Amino acid sequence: MKHLFLSFFISLFSLVATAKDLVISGTIKNTPNIKLFLALQKGNDPQLIDSTITDAKGSFAFTLKEGYKQGVYKLFTVKEKAAPLIVGKEEKITVAATAEELNEGFVKVVSSKENDAYAVLSNFFRLYNSEIDSLQFLMDQLSRFDPQYETKKKQLKSGYTNSILRFNNSVRLVPSMFSGTFAAEVLCPLYLVADKSEFDFGKNFDTDEAFQHAHFFEYVNTSDSRIINTATYEMKLFTYLDMYVDHTEAGFKKGVDNIMKGAQKNSEVRDFTVAYLLEVFTKKGPPALVEYVHDNYSAGCELPIKSETEKLLNKLKQVANGTPAPELLINDINYQPVSLRNTLKGKIGIVYFWASTCPHCMEHTPVVYELYKKYKSKGLEVYSVSLDSDYSAWLKAIQDMKIEWINVSELKGWNSECINTYALERTPTIFLVDKAGNILDKNFPPSELEENLRKYLP
Repeated sequence: MKHLFLSFFISLFSLVATAKDLVISGTIKNTPNIKLFLALQKGNDPQLIDSTITDAKGSFAFTLKEGYKQGVYKLFTVKEKAAPLIVGKEEKITVAATAEELNEGFVKVVSSKENDAYAVLSNFFRLYNSEIDSLQFLMDQLSRFDPQYETKKKQLKSGYTNSILRFNNSVRLVPSMFSGTFAAEVLCPLYLVADKSEFDFGKNFDTDEAFQHAHFFEYVNTSDSRIINTATYEMKLFTYLDMYVDHTEAGFKKGVDNIMKGAQKNSEVRDFTVAYLLEVFTKKGPPALVEYVHDNYSAGCELPIKSETEKLLNKLKQVANGTPAPELLINDINYQPVSLRNTLKGKIGIVYFWASTCPHCMEHTPVVYELYKKYKSKGLEVYSVSLDSDYSAWLKAIQDMKIEWINVSELKGWNSECINTYALERTPTIFLVDKAGNILDKNFPPSELEENLRKYLP
């Protein structure tokens, strides 16, 4: 038994003793005393790892300590022109370049199986993109008045399918040529394009768009945290949201759910994905999606939430379901201040945001007003806030539609303070408030208003 324990500890010591740092070294020819930076790719945001100064001969060295992360690294003097380096399981990486090559984002990596694999994969991807771009150009040029329109369209679609199959077959060669590399294990599954012609269940989809919506991440191993140390995973997320998700609030929510099904398999992948989605919806909207992602998927995440997202989340928390509807004190058509709280006190209330310049508002407001008249005797009240800037246009719209509920406006358009108070993103917007003044529901379409009113009014 003693011998067994001794053998175990000797083996363990041997593993620790043989663990090695990784040295990235090389020479930038005839470029002494310049500052070089090394960064690890995190999505599209390279994170600085280290910096150094070249010596009199232009030589340099970086040391990545034991436990370093595998991934796509960037070597650069100017961040916008960074040269990629693949860091996998190799014990050293040797780089050679001129200053001009480095400034164009190119370096030669000497005798590196990892970087050779990446070069081959990148070349396959360039050829594929070139084919797809050419096919798309021909498709865009195809006239519906062409006598052979349907025939040519079918040929182009067939060409598109064949390009995908050729590309996938090429990508699948990389693991056999460069087994065990980061490119083979991580990048290849990210590069593969799901195509319904490769799957029996693909027959269930009439369009490629519908198939991609359901199976875009078919090959991605979201259990492997190394996928976030590339720009490719983030690009797939962007492409999916841009091309294969219905661009409505409901459509984006479904897309988010599809993404997160896989992303929750690994905590690092989950955290990265949630942070990315929060940032995207903060910048591009709708803000309701920021709230949806945060409320449904951020629990337990260690997120470096950006200040812009944090500010939006704080605004959204102010008008979350179950919170008191923020007070508004805005002038009516007679320039008299009217309190939202006093108007809705003890009533099931609607806070209705609209504008006479909004075509959808002019279409839906009369419908909402009819519901107001129908349910007023049962305890419904409306506080209607216009985001107009022109008093005359606002008053005319009220008179034309003959709406006789509480009408108020700051007359500041989209510079109105109530926009920040209620985190508004569009008009019309409806908030439903209970008798205690708390928000019951919000941001639902006017077509769903009566269904919601029936839940709370006899």
